[in-house]
Amino acid sequence: MKTWLRLTIVTMTVGGGFSGMALTSQFFLHPTGYQAQSAMMASLFALYAFVFVSGLLLVQNPQKTRLLIVALALQIPCILSPIIVYRFASGASVVLGVGTVEGTSGFKLDASAGLGSNLEFNLMQGHRWSIGINFVALAILVLLLRSVRTPAPVLQSSISVPAEATSTAGSSE
Repeated sequence: MKTWLRLTIVTMTVGGGFSGMALTSQFFLHPTGYQAQSAMMASLFALYAFVFVSGLLLVQNPQKTRLLIVALALQIPCILSPIIVYRFASGASVVLGVGTVEGTSGFKLDASAGLGSNLEFNLMQGHRWSIGINFVALAILVLLLRSVRTPAPVLQSSISVPAEATSTAGSSE
């Protein structure tokens, strides 16, 4: 894996995961008393902690990428609907999507960008329909997968063995 890619991923996951944990932990300092909301915030804290840990594992060993692949894949979809709203980003996001226009049967393009941690999760809030892709997470995931699947170059030995040493090694004189 190239150094610039590894450092970018570490910055996004460790930095973004930490900032997300810091943001969601504020809820626990000022609880609302609703158990469902507390469970939701604990889940969101765990999601950011998962991203944070996946980045730390990459720092420790650049070959440990399984959790990182999952953490990046969770950041790709952006879904808005009357049933569920899901938008999750750690580090950076550039989301391009398409959605319905309220009151008409037409469609419109949506675009948003962000730096830092971004999370939106709602149930049954009556939002319009929209679906998008976080292209920052998608691009980094593709680059990560390509770097993991690309075999490292094999170094050839520059030490030469004399021909007579190999031919006489198996014979007894």
